[in-house]
Amino acid sequence: MQYFSPEQQYNAWVVSDLVKQIFHQRSGGSPGIHELAVFAEEHFQIDIDFVFSIIMNIGDIEFALAEEIEKKLSGYLGALLPYVNADMLKTSKANANAFLSQRHGNAVYHLFVPDEAFMKKQ
Repeated sequence: MQYFSPEQQYNAWVVSDLVKQIFHQRSGGSPGIHELAVFAEEHFQIDIDFVFSIIMNIGDIEFALAEEIEKKLSGYLGALLPYVNADMLKTSKANANAFLSQRHGNAVYHLFVPDEAFMKKQ
């Protein structure tokens, strides 16, 4: 059964990867899951467990419509914007595409952030 769309998974992967990159920049190390969850929540109000549930396509999403999930992921991406450069975004998008290509082929995915400033960083 498909819970989350491939595009939702793509956006969640990008969020997760960007948080990991920012964590690595600040601490110089790779985070464990607990450290990443605490970092994401404290610095960006990102529920990393929710993000991971989308990536892994698990969990009960009856509570949320697709638009609500997309709005939440868009908000997460927007919160990361001041800390992200073009190379970081490019790397995260490439990692997300590599992950999803194993499951869904070579589809084209878009970020949920409509903000023009963010889109220019692509």
